[in-house]
Amino acid sequence: MAIFNNKITTVVEISDKHIKIAQVSFAGKEIKVIACVYKELAAASAETAETELRKILREYNIKPKDLILVIPRQLVTTKNIRLPSQNSREIGEMAGFQALKQIPYPKEEIAYGFSVYGADAEGYSKVILVICHRDAIIKPIEILKRCGLVPRKVTLSSFGLLNWFIVSGDYAKRSEASPVILVDCSAASSDIAIIYKSKLIYTRGLSFGYGEGDKYRAKLREEIEKTLSVYEAEPEAGRPVEAIFTGKVSELADSKEYLEDALNMKVEFIDSFRPVPLDILPKFQPYAAQTSYSALIGSAFQLEEADLLPKEMKTALALKAKKKEVITSVILAAALILLISFIIWNKILQKERNLKALESKLTQTAPAAEEIEKMRSASDVIKFQLKKKSEALDVLNELYRIVPPQIYLALYTYEEDRVDLKGTATVLSDVFKFVTILENSPYFQNVEVRYATKRKIGDQELVDFEISCPLSAKQAEKK
Repeated sequence: MAIFNNKITTVVEISDKHIKIAQVSFAGKEIKVIACVYKELAAASAETAETELRKILREYNIKPKDLILVIPRQLVTTKNIRLPSQNSREIGEMAGFQALKQIPYPKEEIAYGFSVYGADAEGYSKVILVICHRDAIIKPIEILKRCGLVPRKVTLSSFGLLNWFIVSGDYAKRSEASPVILVDCSAASSDIAIIYKSKLIYTRGLSFGYGEGDKYRAKLREEIEKTLSVYEAEPEAGRPVEAIFTGKVSELADSKEYLEDALNMKVEFIDSFRPVPLDILPKFQPYAAQTSYSALIGSAFQLEEADLLPKEMKTALALKAKKKEVITSVILAAALILLISFIIWNKILQKERNLKALESKLTQTAPAAEEIEKMRSASDVIKFQLKKKSEALDVLNELYRIVPPQIYLALYTYEEDRVDLKGTATVLSDVFKFVTILENSPYFQNVEVRYATKRKIGDQELVDFEISCPLSAKQAEKK
């Protein structure tokens, strides 16, 4: 059986305590888990994790081409928020502002992602905001890089757990009528997710797992009750009536009646590999029953996620993909040129005399052509200077045309490649709507809100803002 090909997704989770790997093969409609590895780390250090990961990759001949990194739920903070927009770009901007309020770190030390799970009657988007210190993302990425691996995506384990639930067939349908509690049981941690209509609406991570032994079921029951108390303080879809436990559920096999009585709801246990069957070599068999792989298996499907990949890595991956396309295009073009050149070469040999005569004529006309080129260059310089004088007025005229009445501009600064705007709005959402208007103008691109701060004048609340508007590529070409 070939373990690695282009249709295999490798998912890895790295924490201070363990490394967990799962590989899922997608071959048409046949989907199966073909490898799983779980290793506990002797020390909580990057060097230990790197050494162990190198050993795993070498010993099991793992060579991932499509790699996803999963961040454990316990390493992040989540917050359910409402945002006054349903535009994905505006929501992303607002989520960034909200992230700064939720965690006591400077902007450059924060990593965040978000997932929209619905909208309320007022048109506000309901969002789960995922925030963490940047090191929680960068540290495992650097470990992977030192092992020669680059993740294509970084997501949160809770969304992998959600995807696992979605692909579990009839189980996902149960969340249509009322929320379902999904609990993932691992050795040193447990994840609690509340799912409604196949969307993650609440999540909580616990820093203990079945390694607690006989104490595990009582502690888990207590934390589920606490989770329900917090969730019900801000009800989204009513109280769950069913709890599904996955992962190493053998540790809870005799606790069904106890948990049902304690939680007052139906309880069911599902093995990690029930929705996606195992088809692994004997060398992976010992790891299959050691821990939970549910979140990793679900992450391979990439149905729902909160993208936590740093912006600079997204740009690098996009450039890499573009470079690959360019290289492919160049190779094809070179092959075509060689073919055409071979055909033309025969004709060139036959017409060599004519070409020599033409070369002689070109030599004679070269001085006149040089003078014409000098005249053309001078003409281009004159045209550029004339166009530059009117450009600032053209941009100002465009702003006069598109600025909505809710926006009051106080300062307009024109630079060679951008325009800076300062002004005032009555509400923050108007600022982001104005950004969208600017983006739709042919004059601007990559519009960015530098700041937006509220202040009061008497009883009226105003929002002061500054927006940077780089000139679009078309405007740059005109220059």
